[in-house]
Amino acid sequence: MTEDEYVELAHRINRADMMIGILPLSAADAVVAGLGAAGRSGSARAWRELGLCYLGTDGDRLPAAPWSPELPFADPAEHPRGRALRCFAEAAALGDRDGALLFAQCSREASAPARESARVLLRPHARLDPAAAYQYGLLEQWLGRPGAAVEHHLWAAQRDDADAAFELYVLFSTGTGVERDDAEAGRWLHRAAELGQPRALYNLGAAHATGNGAPKDTRLAVGYYERAALAGNARAAATLGVMYLMGGDVDPDEGRAAEWLDRADDLGHPVDSWLAQLGLERP
Repeated sequence: MTEDEYVELAHRINRADMMIGILPLSAADAVVAGLGAAGRSGSARAWRELGLCYLGTDGDRLPAAPWSPELPFADPAEHPRGRALRCFAEAAALGDRDGALLFAQCSREASAPARESARVLLRPHARLDPAAAYQYGLLEQWLGRPGAAVEHHLWAAQRDDADAAFELYVLFSTGTGVERDDAEAGRWLHRAAELGQPRALYNLGAAHATGNGAPKDTRLAVGYYERAALAGNARAAATLGVMYLMGGDVDPDEGRAAEWLDRADDLGHPVDSWLAQLGLERP
């Protein structure tokens, strides 16, 4: 089999094809052997895909891979997350930016030594790539150093990273790692929204809907909620559904309510239980 075929096999395992019996259990051994061999031959992509497979639906069924013993990591290889970290470290050691990012993201739920290792792996990319700089800033926060995170978020946000801009809003609005500054927080919230950050769009929608932090303006609120929902924010979609279902500030429209509630469902919002709490029925 080719590397592409092993990658597709990994994707099928992640889609639960092995769990439901479409693939035999031997697929676990095959994908580790195939992608492990490709990784040892210098394919960062193979290591990344294998790491994602360890984090997937049947990751605990996959055997150990042929990792290099000298790579920096800390968590036990007996568990899928520790195995995924090793795969991402292998990719990062090949100079792969995406492997370093995946290691850093995965380290959030890992040990502090793993997060320190993530800083080492991500550092070469953090002054070249805004997404890497933003993730490096998050690592500093996870390690309890929010003040050290600010310069990385600033560097990334000044290069139009929406998530870094939103993180600066959070830091300045809470006074975490910096002196609290509501005006600066507002500036970064609006910048994040301009860049399409879903949570920033939702927050501005809520501010205009309630008049808390911005002038009450239903038209602007609906516009921000719509942009947030279309960018993947489930709560914004659910909020629009309820607004159109209840009416009041907007004309009631059960058809539009149903569309937004369906989108919220697709995005993972617990629509039915939320409506029940509000005493509403789904249209």
